Amino acid sequence: MSDEAREAAFTPKVGLFRRRPAVAERWWTPVVSLSYDDHLGHNIAATACFLGVAMGVGLCLATTNGWTATGVFGIYMVLLPLYHIFEYQCVALYNPHRVNMESFMFNPDGGNRYYQAMLVSIAEYAVECWLFSSTKTPGLITVLGLMLALCGQAIRSLAMVTAKTSFNHLIAKRREVDHDLITHGIYKYERHPSYVGFFSWAIGLQLMLKNPISLVAFAGVLGYFFCRRTNYEEQTLLQLFGPQYENYRQRTPTLVPFVSKDMRAPKASEDPSD
Repeated sequence: MSDEAREAAFTPKVGLFRRRPAVAERWWTPVVSLSYDDHLGHNIAATACFLGVAMGVGLCLATTNGWTATGVFGIYMVLLPLYHIFEYQCVALYNPHRVNMESFMFNPDGGNRYYQAMLVSIAEYAVECWLFSSTKTPGLITVLGLMLALCGQAIRSLAMVTAKTSFNHLIAKRREVDHDLITHGIYKYERHPSYVGFFSWAIGLQLMLKNPISLVAFAGVLGYFFCRRTNYEEQTLLQLFGPQYENYRQRTPTLVPFVSKDMRAPKASEDPSD
């Protein structure tokens, strides 16, 4: 490598930064630090690799154990990383100027509650398999949960693909140039398909695992969150699109319950993501 090429490789343009090692550092301490934001390609590759490995392990469990409790958990290990892959891929293909590491949606609420919820559901499944193994025998409920999870994934991904640049993981508080009101495709039949899809996916997974505690907890927490978020989003959309959105919401139903009919401009303190 020439001196010019070596110098170019260690510039902030690609997120690599050289520094002088300190005497007290360990031998394995790198002399190059990676910027998480600037050196995005490495982070994406490492994350995709991790998700792929998790899916591979799940697929092995499912195929080698068949229609058993362990095999069902293998299916769960396939569907969970697959959701995050689809989240990133849909943004990367149809809304590329907004794609970043957060597009994987590992921490959608910003408070690590998603991680905690998934760990609790896995812990419940493991404990119940140990104490009440007969209750985890796959059956009709398992099939229904699997179908619900797959349908939920399809609905959410279809919503993102249909909305394209108008889709955002965060509620838009101002109208961008590429922000249009989407009323065709799946949005012709459901005003908030991405929320309905995620709810169905999450509930379907717990139903598939036959986790009674997590099923009730997920339904209650997600139901409350999406009701609150939908009301805020509808107020914001009415503010951004005015009569156009009001006409749309009058002719298009939603499966999200308790959506307020009294629309008004939202206050900053009412943001459900806070």
